[in-house]
Amino acid sequence: MTTKAIVIFMALSLNTQAAVWLRVNQAGYTPDRVKTAVVLSDTDIAGHTWKLKNGEKVVLNGKLDVAKRGDNYHVAQPFYYIIDFSSVKTNATYTLELAGARTEQIRILADPYSKFATQALIHLRAMRSRHSGDSAAAVYVVKGDWKAGAWQEASPRRTLDMLGGHYDAGDYIKFTLNEAYLAWHLLTAYQENPSLFANVLEEAKYSLDYLAKTFPEENTFVIQVGDAKDHEQGWRLPEQDALNGKRPALCALSRVHMGSTAAALALGGQVFQNLDSDAATLYANKAKAIYARARKKDTQLSAFERDKVNDFYFDKTDNDNMALAAAELFRLTGQQSYFDEGKADAPEAGYWVSWGEWNSFANHLLAKLGDAGAKNRMLTEVLRYEQDNVWNAPNDYTWGTLHRWIGMANAHLRARRDLQDAKQLTAPFLGILDYAFGRNNWGVAMVASPELPHSVRNIYNGIYRLTGTFPVGALSEGPGDKATHDDMKKYFEAFPKFSPLEEFNTAAAVFYDSSDDFMIQESTIGGQGDFILMLALASARVLPALPAMSQRGPASLFINRSENLFTITPSPICKADSLSITDYQGKQITVLYRNEQNQYIWNTRHIPPGVYNIIPSDGSLPLVLRK
Repeated sequence: MTTKAIVIFMALSLNTQAAVWLRVNQAGYTPDRVKTAVVLSDTDIAGHTWKLKNGEKVVLNGKLDVAKRGDNYHVAQPFYYIIDFSSVKTNATYTLELAGARTEQIRILADPYSKFATQALIHLRAMRSRHSGDSAAAVYVVKGDWKAGAWQEASPRRTLDMLGGHYDAGDYIKFTLNEAYLAWHLLTAYQENPSLFANVLEEAKYSLDYLAKTFPEENTFVIQVGDAKDHEQGWRLPEQDALNGKRPALCALSRVHMGSTAAALALGGQVFQNLDSDAATLYANKAKAIYARARKKDTQLSAFERDKVNDFYFDKTDNDNMALAAAELFRLTGQQSYFDEGKADAPEAGYWVSWGEWNSFANHLLAKLGDAGAKNRMLTEVLRYEQDNVWNAPNDYTWGTLHRWIGMANAHLRARRDLQDAKQLTAPFLGILDYAFGRNNWGVAMVASPELPHSVRNIYNGIYRLTGTFPVGALSEGPGDKATHDDMKKYFEAFPKFSPLEEFNTAAAVFYDSSDDFMIQESTIGGQGDFILMLALASARVLPALPAMSQRGPASLFINRSENLFTITPSPICKADSLSITDYQGKQITVLYRNEQNQYIWNTRHIPPGVYNIIPSDGSLPLVLRK
C-alpha cells in the first residue's frame, strides 16, 4: 500500500460515522487527574446517553448536557459536548460508547506517558548529524551589516571540526540556538523526573558535546552549520548529500546564540557534576567563557542567515538568553555577580513561548532564586495562557502551533507549581497534553507511534521518506493557521486533493497528515524538547513529590567517589546535620550523619545500581547521585 493510500485509509477509519465523533487522549489518563472526552456533532444530540464500560460491565454512564456551539475557530462542527469520567479511578482499559459515534478505547494507567518519552528520544537519535564532512567546515563570517543576514567565507580560509549535533528539522542544517534549546529542555526534563528516562542524559550529552565546540577560540562562535543551499538539493540521505564537505560554519559573536549556549552548558555542568566530572568541568568552563565573551562590547545582538523564503531564526532580543545564562551560572557557581547580571538583563513578561522566546525560562529561574520582579513577570505571562475554550488552547494558531502550545503549557504548570502557594491550575497543561494525544478536532495523535490507534504517520523528513522508516516518536507541528497555510501551499510538492480530515478544519486552523506539508508535518528538535519536558512533567505527577535537583541556588553538597565509598562534603551554605538517601520511588534507603571531619560517608557496597536522591535535613539544595 502506498503512503498516500495509507493516509486516506487511516483518515477514513477516523470517520466511519458521518455525524458524531468522540475525541479522547489515546495514550490514556492517570487515575486522579481530570479526565474528559469531547463529542463533536453535526446535529444537536443533547440528552443522548453515553456509557463507559469495562468489558460488558457499565462502570459509568450519563447524558450529554446542553450543547455548546462550535465557533468555526476552535471547532468546525456546529455542536460539541464534554463527557467527564474523572470519578473512574481504577486502572483498566475501558470503552466509551455513544450512539452514532465510533467506540473509543479509554486507558486509565498509573503512567501512560513515559513510554512516549522514550519514543521521542528515538526520533532525536534519528536526527543526529551524519555529515562526515562537517569535520572540516569552512568558517564564514558576516558580510557587512549583520541585519542584512549575508555571509562570506573568512579570509584567510580556515576550517573547524563541527561533527555532531542534531539536524534541526526536515532539512540538514544545524542551528546552535535550537541545539541549545533542545539541550536545556532535555536536562530540565531529567531534573524534573530523573526516573523517567533511560537515555535522556546520553542524548543531552551528545548535544552538549556539540555545543562545547561552538566556541573554539576567543573571537569565533559558530551559530549554524549548513546554509540555504541545503534547501535546493531535493530529497537525499545525508551520506549522499552533494554538500557533504562543503557545508559552512557561520560564525558571529551573537549574544542571542552565546547566551543560550552558555545557559545549556551551565545546566549541563550542574547535572553532570556527580555523573561525569570530566564532562561537567568541560561544560562549566565553556559556559563561563562563552558568557564572559558575550558580555564584551564588540559582540552583536544577534546573527542569522537571510533566505529567499524566510530569515533563519532571527531573534530581536538577547536579554532573555543572557539572563538565563547568568541565572544558570549562578546556580552552578554561587557567584553573586551572575545573579545580579541576570536580574539586570531580565526580560519582560512574554506573550508566547517558542524558539525565539526564552522569557519564561529566565524569569522562572530568577524567581526561584529570589527575584520578586521575575516572579511577577512570570505569573503575568502565564496568566495569559489561561484561555476558556474547548481545547484549553493558550494562544492563537500559527506556524508550529502545537510546539508553542506545549511550551506554554509547560511554563504554566511549572510557574503555578513553583511560584504560587495556591492550588495548581492544570487546565492548560492537561488540555494540551490531551490535545497532543488525540483529543483535538481531527482525533489524530500528533506524535507518530505504533502504539497509538490513530497517530500521524507522515512526517516531512528526507530520512524517513527515503528509507521508508516509520517516524517513531516524531512530533507533528500540529494545526497551522489557515491564512499562512494557504499562502504556503505553492511550496508543497503534492498537496492532497482529498483529505477526510478536511471537514474538521476551521476558518482559523487546518491540519493534514502529509509528508509534503512542511508547515504542519515538519518535526523540529525544539518542539521535540518541549514535548519531552511535557512528558517528564506528566509522568512525574504520578510519582511521590520529589525535590528537583539544583533548583534553589548554588550547590550545597560535593561528592567524591572511591569505588563503593562516597564522601560527601557540605558547602558553607549547608547546615544539615543529616542527609536522607531515597530512591526515585520515594523510598528511604538510609540516613547519613555528619562526622567529626565535617563529612558524610556512604558505603554503597550492598546498594544496587541506580539513581538516588540526597536530601539535606536543613532544606538546602538536594543532589542526584547515580551509582
